[in-house]
Amino acid sequence: MTLTYSGIFEIAFNKHQSYYYGKYQEIINREFLLTAFRSTPGAMIWVILAPLFYAALSVSAKLAGEHLSVWQVGLGRFVFGLLVVPFFVKALGLSLWGKQRFLLAVRGLCGSVAFLLLVAAFQRIPLSLAMVLFYLYPAFTAVLSPRVTGEPAAKAAWLFICGAFIGTSLILWPHEASAALNLGHLFAVTASVLCAFTLLLVRRLGRQNNIYTLFFYLCLSGTLASLGPLLIQDLPVLPGSSAAWSGVAAVALFSIAAQLTINQALIRFPATIVSVMMTAEVPLVACFGVLYLDEPLGWRLVVGASLIFSCGVGLSLLPSPSSSD
Repeated sequence: MTLTYSGIFEIAFNKHQSYYYGKYQEIINREFLLTAFRSTPGAMIWVILAPLFYAALSVSAKLAGEHLSVWQVGLGRFVFGLLVVPFFVKALGLSLWGKQRFLLAVRGLCGSVAFLLLVAAFQRIPLSLAMVLFYLYPAFTAVLSPRVTGEPAAKAAWLFICGAFIGTSLILWPHEASAALNLGHLFAVTASVLCAFTLLLVRRLGRQNNIYTLFFYLCLSGTLASLGPLLIQDLPVLPGSSAAWSGVAAVALFSIAAQLTINQALIRFPATIVSVMMTAEVPLVACFGVLYLDEPLGWRLVVGASLIFSCGVGLSLLPSPSSSD
């Protein structure tokens, strides 16, 4: 049997094609196994732990407020992350300082101030009420999205936005059994607005920066924002009791645990699933406030919180404009 040049080329091409086809099948099988592994019940532990740790962070910040100032609680959360994150970044071979550093600093400042305002709200109003008002951030995110990221909210989103604000009005509207409005209510709502702005900046900056860089700037800005007022406050700079030190340690540890678990959850599951699961933080914290701190629970808070909670879940489940096009 004689082979022409074209026949030899055809045989060589078929062998070459079969080789790459085998490699392609190997990659597909590997990706299938990785997807199956990430979807196993074992991976669900990260989605379950994230809202638990964030709820524990909120509760520990509330309890620590009995022994610490807002600035001490803030420094306890941020300085530990500031020291730990560079080791993670170095071990993973990632960039620490990132790109668009001005916006990274703005994002870090907004996120840290939101946390400090929320801690200040915890010290002035019930924990359950502060968390419900803070959870307005999905509605504020949808309102601010066109200006910050250039992504207009879906038409259906406005129904959920209106529902969330109706729930807020129901909670805050003066009535006989209500407490007088104070700075705590303003702090919680302002923290919600800043959280929404922070999330939109994360969406914008996350395309060019890793999650550890974003967290590093949060800790850096929070440390600087807490350190100045801490040095000039009338109270001692360092905690003066074992209970106070325990509060600082709890805030620091739960902060790192919450950040790591939500990062792992976002790696393994779509953001929509994670965001919906994160709503479990609100009833967990509210239940702690009502059952263990003897906070009041009226029908206005229940109905208003249900409206805010359900509208927040609805906004999280709406498809993004980019995905619907």
